[in-house]
Amino acid sequence: KMGAVAGAYFGGRALIGGITASIQAFGKQELAQKKLQQALGKTSTALLGQARALQQVSMYGDVDIIMMQPMLASFVKGEDEITALTEATLDLASGRGLDLKGAGDLVAKSIGSSTNAMSRYGIEVTGAVGSTERLETLTRNVAELFGGQAKAQSETMTGSIEQMKNAIGDTAEAIGQNLAPMVQDLAGWFKSASEFASGFFLSLTETNLETTIRKLQEMGQETLD
Repeated sequence: KMGAVAGAYFGGRALIGGITASIQAFGKQELAQKKLQQALGKTSTALLGQARALQQVSMYGDVDIIMMQPMLASFVKGEDEITALTEATLDLASGRGLDLKGAGDLVAKSIGSSTNAMSRYGIEVTGAVGSTERLETLTRNVAELFGGQAKAQSETMTGSIEQMKNAIGDTAEAIGQNLAPMVQDLAGWFKSASEFASGFFLSLTETNLETTIRKLQEMGQETLD
């Protein structure tokens, strides 16, 4: 009996933990897509599709890729240009052992300013800020040094494990998406209830508060008696 109770308890905790993780996973995905949409001024099915495709041939999850793309979209609005820069960013991150956000920051600064933030890695970038020449020299020189690194590393045992985690993450996001409407309704209800409670207590004068506390104390004493 104790074993059955313990199994139910820990099973329940695991279920609650799984639901929570799914909601958080979908929330992260939704936030990433909203950031990209805001940076571009529209929803890009092409860039979202690229992120999903790159997840299949790299160790990076599509959400992490989408979270990085707004950095590039801050300086480059064309989808084709952002697509090329995204691939270069993944290869740079893999080749230099950088996190994806850090690599994206380097690429964005190099394409969107006159400073070549990647010069420390031996990558030359020429041309006017935002020009086609600047983009082409950046992507070409990254490819010469680190081209194919993201795909090659995904074909290792470590890469296979990361891809497995990413696939599990996709499942969690799908579950979270289905739970999202219920969670939003509950969040709205709790927000309203909290605001009502806050307003009630703030409206109490010092005299009314003292009276309320005294009544609660009397009720507590009566319960003990």
